[in-house]
Amino acid sequence: EDAAAASVAAAPDGGGGSELASPTTRSPGRAGVPELATHCAKRMATLKTSARGGRRGGAQPASPEALRQTAANALAQLSVDHETRDAVRQAGGLERLVALLESPAEEVQLQTLAALTNLALSDHNKAELRRLEAIPKVIALIGARGKLGEKVIEVLWNLGSQDENRVAILHAGGIRRLLDLLVMPDDNDDERWSLVSLLLGALANLAIHPECQAAVREAGGIEKVMELLGKAVNDRTIERAANFLENLALDRENREVIRKLEGNLALVRLLWSENDALICAACGALKNLTTDEESRAEVSSHDGLKALVETLRKVDPILVGKAAECLGNLSLEPEGRSQIRELGGVHHLLALLDEEWPPETRLAAAGAILNLAVEDESKVRIRELEGVPRLVNLLEKSLPVTLRAVAAMTLSNLSADEGGVVAVAAAGGIAALVQCLGEPTDDMLQEKAAAALWNLAAGESLKAPIRKAGGITALIAALEVSSSVATLENCLGTLLSLAETQENRFAISQEGAVSLLIRHVESEHATVTEGASGVIWNLAHEETVQHSVRQLGGFGPLIALLSREEPGIRFNVAGAFPLLTELEDNVREAFDLGVVEPLVRLLAMEDNSLTLQNAAQTLGNIAEVDAEYQSAIAHAHALERLADLLTRTLEQKPEVDPDLRTKRQELLAKCCYAVWLICQQHEENQSAFDGIPALVQLLQADCEEAVLEMAAGAICALCEGRTGGPKVNKDRVREEQGLPPLIRLLEHESDAVKLNAAKTLCHLAENEENSGLIRELGGLDKIVYLLHH
Repeated sequence: EDAAAASVAAAPDGGGGSELASPTTRSPGRAGVPELATHCAKRMATLKTSARGGRRGGAQPASPEALRQTAANALAQLSVDHETRDAVRQAGGLERLVALLESPAEEVQLQTLAALTNLALSDHNKAELRRLEAIPKVIALIGARGKLGEKVIEVLWNLGSQDENRVAILHAGGIRRLLDLLVMPDDNDDERWSLVSLLLGALANLAIHPECQAAVREAGGIEKVMELLGKAVNDRTIERAANFLENLALDRENREVIRKLEGNLALVRLLWSENDALICAACGALKNLTTDEESRAEVSSHDGLKALVETLRKVDPILVGKAAECLGNLSLEPEGRSQIRELGGVHHLLALLDEEWPPETRLAAAGAILNLAVEDESKVRIRELEGVPRLVNLLEKSLPVTLRAVAAMTLSNLSADEGGVVAVAAAGGIAALVQCLGEPTDDMLQEKAAAALWNLAAGESLKAPIRKAGGITALIAALEVSSSVATLENCLGTLLSLAETQENRFAISQEGAVSLLIRHVESEHATVTEGASGVIWNLAHEETVQHSVRQLGGFGPLIALLSREEPGIRFNVAGAFPLLTELEDNVREAFDLGVVEPLVRLLAMEDNSLTLQNAAQTLGNIAEVDAEYQSAIAHAHALERLADLLTRTLEQKPEVDPDLRTKRQELLAKCCYAVWLICQQHEENQSAFDGIPALVQLLQADCEEAVLEMAAGAICALCEGRTGGPKVNKDRVREEQGLPPLIRLLEHESDAVKLNAAKTLCHLAENEENSGLIRELGGLDKIVYLLHH
């Protein structure tokens, strides 16, 4: 099951994860630290659109400095308009303004900074000012008094909303100099408090960059911010301090420092404020801090969860969105999920999915629900509160792709159990998920929609509805164009499940999937190869597909896969070959392409019971077609491998688990089948097989009907003939005490077992000693009785 920052796997029938179906599995993934906050930068852009510092009064003195001051002031006013900002740059104004930063006249510097503050709202201008080396000149003015000092910080704030400029400010010593000014003012010093607020905003903008985050920590900046957070006397400073912590907390080491300075507790206290701006800032910082397990525990243990759930009742979409993000992190812990349910958080989060909320808020709420939906209790609660229809509504193609992807992930988690499958189908989820595979879409949405469809396709009831909703067409289209490995895996997994029914197999093959699957079995990604070969296995139940695989050149790539290191790939390909070799034309094609050698190697190296039995059955299928093939199989040492495999399997301890016992019996049966067909009417092979003791042991053991039938058939094939190998084998069967169990099998409830036992005794009776012993053991009476059967 996918989650925003964690995954929990719950295997359905077939052995896959909650998004998966046999035989492919996919490892869960863990997301990184949340995206950096943009609130500070946006606030700066709004704050700085009016120039300040202009002079009032009468006419200016007619001096060069006065003219420069007036021109800079005019540019400050004009550059409120974004088109004018570009025009000033194109006219060479930036270069001249940068030169004026070194003017001896403070008023000129003030108006220059006012103009640069607004001009730096343009990304092109930010880059150009960096090229013109304006940043060191602005930093040189840090510490100036009054309005000039404020303007310096404002310019750096706006310049610092671009990563290259953040690094340039750092390397020019700007962060350290700004931190030097960040000292606690006296309570009544309003001017200093205003400056501190500006400093916090500019530093918060710079702290978006990883290098700046580390620099602040190394310069002792986190301790200063924590002091201001706890002792500031005005709300604006507290809010800016929390904003600064939000961006600093993008760094793992910073989060640990903040936690040790009791930053979590201070921020939780802010959650109970009556000022929504403070609550929003606290939520933003806690959103990043709670990516760590230690912080999640602290926040949960100090009523942070309760405060955050209460915050979901607010009307400000940004505020409730950040609260939902925090709850998403806290719901990574079992205790957090439990508390959120008990506090009514599921209800409030589901309400935030409604269309009255902006997409960003809905996304935050959906992320929290996604993490809640990794456990059964929350899944039930979400269904009870009619959450599934709300989530299905989020798949609407007019909504942002990221929001749709998170909704699809959540539906995938919810559909990991039968109740969720029913609810998703009833809410129209099948058609909505199929739609997500087509445009408008992206790799993530396709991946998660296919994963949800995979879960839905696991049961029998929805295989047909998915086909009727156009799911097969959409899955194959995605399979053809997607370059995302995860998307390919999930599309293949869904097709694998769908191909368990004949109607779907026909539909898949009619869409031209076979050629596409053959292409994907040669993928450089093992998981894609495994998935594609698994779908071919299921499709190969149909004769038309068996022909198509040959005609489309599929045998060569598939044969090569039998020698791959990955067990899952060998498992799937070996599973397909017994079906593909049902046709004589396919047998001849596979033989000519060298299928025998890798199949025989599997008998020696493989430890998977099903892979072994499929390899053995394929060898039997091939041997049945041509005596030449029987000889080639024997020359490849298949008979030695089969005899050894029979012996090793019989020596294993009896299985207690019914499923394992069945698999073992099936393996024994397929090995006997292969021996039968490899040796049938082939004297050289009859002589070469040295496994008669194992075959006789099977007749004496408590074996299932299929094993007895095949073992008797194999002995029959080995004894068919009067000279050479058959003659020796007849003596060997008697010497190994094979006659008594064969005579007992004449009374078996299965006609097939009785038939093979009777045929075998017929061949054995050609030996005079055997004939007398059969009579002595009561075999004659039992054979006569069969005449009345």
